[in-house]
Amino acid sequence: MFGYVIPVQSELKMREYEQFRRAYCGLCHELKKRYGFAARFVLNYDFTFLALLLSAGDEGVSHCKKRCVARPVRPRCSVEGGAAFHRAAGMSVILARWKLKDNISDSGPLKGLFYRFAVMLLYLSYRRALGDFPEFDAHCRDQLEKLRALEQVGSGELDRVADSFAAILPFAARGEEDPDRRRILESLLYQTGRWIYLLDAYDDLERDRQSGAYNPLIARFALEGDALSEADAAWMRTTLTHSGNHIASAYNLLPDGPWSGVLENMIYLGFPSVTEGVMERRFRRGGRILGQRKESAAI
Repeated sequence: MFGYVIPVQSELKMREYEQFRRAYCGLCHELKKRYGFAARFVLNYDFTFLALLLSAGDEGVSHCKKRCVARPVRPRCSVEGGAAFHRAAGMSVILARWKLKDNISDSGPLKGLFYRFAVMLLYLSYRRALGDFPEFDAHCRDQLEKLRALEQVGSGELDRVADSFAAILPFAARGEEDPDRRRILESLLYQTGRWIYLLDAYDDLERDRQSGAYNPLIARFALEGDALSEADAAWMRTTLTHSGNHIASAYNLLPDGPWSGVLENMIYLGFPSVTEGVMERRFRRGGRILGQRKESAAI
């Protein structure tokens, strides 16, 4: 999907590094167990962050050793994350399916064939996830339809366009029993979705300009070649930082939990680091910021 929400590895303690690696492996195993082998292809760092965030109040996380395709010889420790990891896994499959459907509409005949194949590959996984989270599926579909309508008219209203995507993730907090915790998570996840959408738009700016695909920044600003002007780029950095500050402020209201060290790294260090990496064209899809091999390498 996106893969922007990553930790800064050099600032993680060894215990925290191992925690994140186990959580990432745990979400992969959860996808396989609940939704089949094909579901593993939608594994990404953003939904690992969601799984950690949703399980931050659960002290009863268990660990186990399992084999996987990437490490078939020696079993590796991974998390048995319970309901939070189940929720993150199911929602990642549903969102991936609808994003693939959206990509089919935006692509030419040849590239569209790839996305159609991916939709077919994910069909059984999606049907199982739909059975687990039908309300999220309807919500996700509705929000992406709103986004699609704005794209079709070439809307340059950044807040309105970003809102259509940002409103998807807060749905994950509806399973929280504590109303205060639910409101905090909804705010945090909304700003995370907004940050991801706008950052992705900036990251794709040159490619969308050359292909003629819709990009809200192209609709809003007058480009200088394939880039924003210095003033418009500064505005983008400010609005992305604004969302990052909201995320940090919301997280500060949550009590400490078993994942606090990892989450604090991702929120206080990862978000600003990735923002700068994308703005300065040093970020590469898959979670590495170019020129900072150790500081911001993905786990």
